[in-house]
Amino acid sequence: MYNSGEPIIDMPPGAYQGPMGIWVVPRDEFAQHYFTLLPGEHLLFAGPTQRGKTRLIMRLAKYNATEDYPWYVMLSKPRDPETERAARQLEFRTTAVWPPKASITDFTRDKPRGYVIKPKFGDLRQDRENVANVFRELIHDRYRKAAVKGEKGLLVADDMPHKSIILGLDEEMTDITTMAGALDLGLAGAVQKPTSAGRTSLWLYGACEHAFIFSDPDRKNRQRYDEIGGLDPKLLERVTMEISPYQCVYVKRSGGYMCIVDKD
Repeated sequence: MYNSGEPIIDMPPGAYQGPMGIWVVPRDEFAQHYFTLLPGEHLLFAGPTQRGKTRLIMRLAKYNATEDYPWYVMLSKPRDPETERAARQLEFRTTAVWPPKASITDFTRDKPRGYVIKPKFGDLRQDRENVANVFRELIHDRYRKAAVKGEKGLLVADDMPHKSIILGLDEEMTDITTMAGALDLGLAGAVQKPTSAGRTSLWLYGACEHAFIFSDPDRKNRQRYDEIGGLDPKLLERVTMEISPYQCVYVKRSGGYMCIVDKD
């Protein structure tokens, strides 16, 4: 982990020096020992599609989702093998509606560390409205529970532009980004590009405490790095230009810490 390019801790096991001398940390080592998520903090995962953002999100969930701080993964695709496989391994509960329907397992198992909210798909005329309604109820419910009962949690919006623009949830997710942190309700958003992606994506660049930035050849997208803050955007741009496609640069805004999270 580096602060403005200077080492602040001993090199983690299995790590090595990467571009500009910044440490490359094994993904599992990083997720388990070098990443700390506090309630109410927001996360940004930015980079082109098919770079491993979803896999990284679920790896972080493995070590950071708990009964007291569950993750709520909004799945807006009929099939997502990466998320579904990880959810089974983590014993996240999958539900098509929110709130989940009561079942006998609610009384025989521990409270899940997380949920995958996967609405029913199959009718092109109704899917968009149904998915949007389910996610909207989830967001409103989590906000109410956070405000009234003090329940903590993290809303996970993979493919955030789709949820913002296609499903029309931009207003709700922007409210979470700007207001819910004080209620210990966080938002994790994956963005392919910051432009034409909805207000939430733009707000998240400035509101996130944790940013995971993948290599992006598009200069206009890289210009958004100066909105992350806490670090020299030119340094961040130079490092992301030199990492491999499935690595990412991690930035913790408080303190300006950074390292490279290695590919699996």
